[in-house]
Amino acid sequence: MQKSKCKSQNAKCKVKELFFKIIILHFSLCILQFTFILPAFASETSFEEFPIPTPMSSPTDIAVDRSGVVWVMEYTANKIGRFDPSRNVFEEFEIPTTKSETTDMTIDKDNNLWFTEQEGNQLGKFNTRTLKFEEFDLPVLNSNPAAITADAKGNIWFVEWNRNKITKFTPPPHTPPLSKGGIKGRFKSYDIPTPMSQSSGLVSDSKDNIWFVEKGGNKIGMLNHETGIIKEYEIKLPFSMPLGTAIDSKGNIWFCRLKDKKLVRFNPSAGEFKDFPLPATKGVQRITIDKGNNIWLALRYENKIVRFDPDSEIFTEYDTAKDSQPLAMSADSKGNIWFTMMSGNKIGKLDMSHIGSISRKSDLKVKLKPPEEMIRK
Repeated sequence: MQKSKCKSQNAKCKVKELFFKIIILHFSLCILQFTFILPAFASETSFEEFPIPTPMSSPTDIAVDRSGVVWVMEYTANKIGRFDPSRNVFEEFEIPTTKSETTDMTIDKDNNLWFTEQEGNQLGKFNTRTLKFEEFDLPVLNSNPAAITADAKGNIWFVEWNRNKITKFTPPPHTPPLSKGGIKGRFKSYDIPTPMSQSSGLVSDSKDNIWFVEKGGNKIGMLNHETGIIKEYEIKLPFSMPLGTAIDSKGNIWFCRLKDKKLVRFNPSAGEFKDFPLPATKGVQRITIDKGNNIWLALRYENKIVRFDPDSEIFTEYDTAKDSQPLAMSADSKGNIWFTMMSGNKIGKLDMSHIGSISRKSDLKVKLKPPEEMIRK
């Protein structure tokens, strides 16, 4: 009887022991899984900051040219900043038109910088080799030029906000002299079908078609550069407040919906939208894309920069300096992210060579064999 009782107690002890080992194993697996995913959310970021010489310059846009030089649009200072990372030198160049109210810029195929002057009602060019400015008066007064981009042929495209048009400018050759019609003949405007569309976020695709979002029209649009016809795609969510446009190597169009805080991918071939919930609570201010097709988002009022990997569908948050207010972003040839800091009056760099990544959903899978003693028992 005593032996039977001991056997029963031993059995209970073994069951308890097995139960606790299962609990410990489950807990270990959770820790291991969390640790594996952790590098995608790591705080070990490599940030560098570079002060802009002019105080309170309001850096509204940033671009990196093919030689790795960083260009900054200084709205309040009415200047263009040039930062050379190889020499750690920051220079500034004053825009000829005073109070031009320049906010947006782009770089063409020849490494020239182009920008729109809202108050100056001009299109500006800055030759990055000669460091000289050229300004071109727009044909219609008070057109309020805004978002701008360049296509592969060197044509410049921009929005005329007050006229609800997208305009193409063909830069004049220095030789021979200008063709008949002069500068005005080099502007060609296209009406956006939706009235008061409030279009922005111009980008050029691989076929030189121009894509944009319509905040007022609640649509995304595409201007066929050959026919001049604009096709619009309605966003199902009413008053979604679309913002920003980026195009990946597969031809997908990316933008954000501010109303419900979603990142959206639009497949033009299939006509399909797919959205991804954003980690932002106060909305996104800017969007860009790097050479690896990662989507980058600026969360100005949360002092964060966010990366979205389309393959793993993972958002990664990087905290910038307190009260820095990151706004415009641009990726260099190495995949590093450069950004403007509205509150800090600086430009920043996120060095991606020090950051880990998860490139596929399969990378999240963890295979682990249970301990040998668990198998035996």
